[in-house]
Amino acid sequence: MDTAISIIAKVIGPFAYPWLSTQRVYWLYLLTSILLAVGVFVLRRSERQRTGGAGLFGFLFPKAVLTHPSAIVDYKFFIVNAIGFALFVAPFLLASPPIAALTTQALSPLLGGAPWVTPSTADHILYTVCLILALDAAVFAGHYLQHKVPMLWEFHKVHHSAAVLTPITVYRMHPVDDILTGVIAAITAGLVDGVFGSIYQASPVTVLLFDLNVFLFLFYFAGYNLRHSHVWLSYPAPVSHILISPAQHQIHHSSDPKHYDKNLGFIFAFWDWLVGTLYVPKGREELQYGLEADEHLAFDSVGALYLRPFRAVFRHHLRLRRQS
Repeated sequence: MDTAISIIAKVIGPFAYPWLSTQRVYWLYLLTSILLAVGVFVLRRSERQRTGGAGLFGFLFPKAVLTHPSAIVDYKFFIVNAIGFALFVAPFLLASPPIAALTTQALSPLLGGAPWVTPSTADHILYTVCLILALDAAVFAGHYLQHKVPMLWEFHKVHHSAAVLTPITVYRMHPVDDILTGVIAAITAGLVDGVFGSIYQASPVTVLLFDLNVFLFLFYFAGYNLRHSHVWLSYPAPVSHILISPAQHQIHHSSDPKHYDKNLGFIFAFWDWLVGTLYVPKGREELQYGLEADEHLAFDSVGALYLRPFRAVFRHHLRLRRQS
């Protein structure tokens, strides 16, 4: 009975996302994104002109985007993939506690034995900052590998095959992508936990807001869902070297070759700045989304999103065997 209840909970879980503050489509994050979009519409004449006379509602909820075949595939994939994540991917993401324990065990002798520092409020804040930096570095590292390693790119194409962007597009991620990023994040978080556990008598705790790391909450609250949308919101150039704006992430999805492999960061832009993948727009750019040579048209069903990457990797493996 408990197993059946657990499975049922996982199946209905995706439908509860708008009421869970830990999910990126939580109603509050969607609401703040809508309010920012209203501000863009009011303040920018060019955006008002793009509605073709449809007004504010047409700008916020364009039928051509929300009912696009690519968006319909997103909605279907969201339900199926969210259930699959809970059942099959989540178990891969449990590496953090053992890594923290191993790190603490390795560092304790170097620190002269048992931890002796009692964490203060400043220590809790420092720990929270280190965790968000570790998370963001992990996401950037995973994303960099997904773009630079040909086999991983085949799986990451699933995300880039979206021809239009909606907030649900964020969930258009192949499970292989999720496992790679999740494992790297578990490792970096485990290392942070281990280091702090080696120093403090009682490990510092994460400063939370709405059950999230406070910095991650603020990131989601500050218009996160506009990054997968038709609304162009860019930051001043100095800020765009620190934080990834919605416009910068839209550029990341662009099918224009000059935008390939740019703006790989999640929250912070300085990782891209350091490795030379940062692209800061000087003004509004007209973007087309998808893959080169219209390859994205082949990702036209939930089955294709799951299976095409495996087929591509298998074909690549066969070609290598024939050449050897």
